[in-house]
Amino acid sequence: MESQTVRRVRLPKDPGSERRASTRFPLNLEVRYTVAGRRAPVENGSGRTIDMSRSGLRFTADRPLPTGVKLDVSIDWPAVLDGGVQLQLVASGVVVRSSGAVIALRIERHEFRTRSVRLNATSRQESDGLREGAQRRQ
Repeated sequence: MESQTVRRVRLPKDPGSERRASTRFPLNLEVRYTVAGRRAPVENGSGRTIDMSRSGLRFTADRPLPTGVKLDVSIDWPAVLDGGVQLQLVASGVVVRSSGAVIALRIERHEFRTRSVRLNATSRQESDGLREGAQRRQ
């Protein structure tokens, strides 16, 4: 008679629940990254976000990146503050998984920064006209 091995497995109380600590949100935004060196950036690259949570980011990079590498990333946020100020998410973290060019980053630090958005004149004549009007008001 063959002997059978019995393994006990502890199941979660709610087997349908998500194991992740944070909810992931699908996003398709441009991401720029810098591989952080000890004294200066080593290399730069870009890609597109796949999804993110408060503690992680998954994105496609323009080339494979090894696990353990520290990255600084920036993403132009889709919302505009006060009708004209662009927000930028800036984060630092460590690559925890890499499958080809799909990268999983554990976010260790993040902040939103503001970037002013300049109005672009459609033509040089329009630009000159705006400048002349401003000079007349002075």
